[in-house]
Amino acid sequence: MQNERTFMKSLVSLLVFLLFNSIYSQPKNDFVLSPCSGNSILNSKTFESDLIKIVGKKNVERVERWYAEGTERIIGSVFFKDTPQSFFIKWKDTVNFKNPEWIEIHGDKSVWEIDNGIKIGTELKELVRLNGKHFTFSGFDWDYGGYTIFEKGSLESDCYSIQLYYDYKDLFENEWNQIVGDKIVSTKNPVLNKIKVYVDLITFYFK
Repeated sequence: MQNERTFMKSLVSLLVFLLFNSIYSQPKNDFVLSPCSGNSILNSKTFESDLIKIVGKKNVERVERWYAEGTERIIGSVFFKDTPQSFFIKWKDTVNFKNPEWIEIHGDKSVWEIDNGIKIGTELKELVRLNGKHFTFSGFDWDYGGYTIFEKGSLESDCYSIQLYYDYKDLFENEWNQIVGDKIVSTKNPVLNKIKVYVDLITFYFK
């Protein structure tokens, strides 16, 4: 009986390992996007049906989302919802669900990244370094908050947009007011040195 229990525990452990490995063992390159073109799996010619064959129908969900302060309705596809692999596609062809126009990436521990080093969680100081210069962004805490303007730096591109967010504590009201609302904030602002600012959302556009 003891041997049987030991065998069953070993079998369950093996099955869990194989399941986890099958989900997360895709090559890293599958999650790296080159600006405008994407990669060999996810590009402007991709069909939803092709992706379903790769990831399985259970990992794909068609959803309705609203953008532009609730004025623009979009039907798209979410893949691997609530996992580090998750992404959302807005399709050019919503009859046949093919030809991505853009994808949206966010969520903690996301495995996606752009080949210039930008990924979810990249902190402000690293972005400044990658950009080669300071830049600006729209103030936090409104619908268009945190969107970056790379000021002709190395990260400037019309193939993606980056939205920042922040974790703050112990800011005085006059400091907080400098970085929130409908205003342009410079990464040179010393208030930003007191808080964590990081990439919270990436919108990637296909050309």
